[in-house]
Amino acid sequence: MQKIQPVAYFTCSRARSQVLLTTSTQETKELVLAKDRLLAKGLDLAKDRLLALPQEESEKYTGSRELVLRENVSLDAYLKYRERDPDLSVLIYLDNGTIKAYELPTFPHSRVSATIKVSMGAWNRADLVYGDDVTLILGANSSKEPDSWVRPKYRIRPGPGAPAANNLGAAYPTMIIEVGHSQSLLDLHRKVALYFSPRTTIQIVLLVKIFKPKGNNTITLIVAKYVRTSQTPLIPKQVISFGTATPHQSTINYITNTMGVPQNCFIGFGRRDPVTGNNYPACNMANIGLYLMNIPANELFDGDSTVRPFTQAINQGFNLDLYEIQEAIRNEFNI
Repeated sequence: MQKIQPVAYFTCSRARSQVLLTTSTQETKELVLAKDRLLAKGLDLAKDRLLALPQEESEKYTGSRELVLRENVSLDAYLKYRERDPDLSVLIYLDNGTIKAYELPTFPHSRVSATIKVSMGAWNRADLVYGDDVTLILGANSSKEPDSWVRPKYRIRPGPGAPAANNLGAAYPTMIIEVGHSQSLLDLHRKVALYFSPRTTIQIVLLVKIFKPKGNNTITLIVAKYVRTSQTPLIPKQVISFGTATPHQSTINYITNTMGVPQNCFIGFGRRDPVTGNNYPACNMANIGLYLMNIPANELFDGDSTVRPFTQAINQGFNLDLYEIQEAIRNEFNI
């Protein structure tokens, strides 16, 4: 006797499952779209606010200028959102489950990171690679896109199970470049802890803060270098004032008191040599020793075994001429 298969039963059951699956998938898509639309509205509001910040900015203000867009966001949800919308008019990041808007991609902002990359590339593009706007995983619930990054060209990818820079298993950069135009010095400083989290192998963070030009066409510019191998990695190893205006006293107080930078490590225009008592010279031409910020080779290459031989030029690291950065910024502001 032939056994009759319960075809109708399985067909109906499968159809019912497909309907439920389709409905569930549709609801999920609609929920994602609704959340994205809400976030898009928040981004529009954030853009308007961030556009106004450089115009309203006073150097007396040393607080945060970041704008919270959404809280309780998982890393996975954030990464998927960035994959769907890689090109945003406002720069955002995930800070311990909170999406924050912090900067606009203005010409002065982008010109600085580009100038640094071009200068470093002229020094060494055989052993190093340069990039920008890559979404890095910085912690269990944190992610950010640095303005620019640098790493050895043939840096070995992390092994199975080891923390990677992204879901594709990429190696972390050894150097990060962050530029602040809309965001405050406080906001820039706080991000270093994310980059130097236990998960990453980032060794150097270089921050550049652009203040609002003054009425007399002068401008305050600050650069800070953080090194992971320092005994105090979250305190800049060196801070230089390289603009054409003296930093406001509130900025000086924030750098020396809140950030904890020793007086002899905060140098440059508008500062006095703590030993001689003399004013430091102006940053008004290229190749002034005071305004050559050294990017150390040991941390830049981080013991990368693919770079051989380690020449004397590489051993000395890269000297970033801050006058070139200042000139690029003044050109964008037409001052």
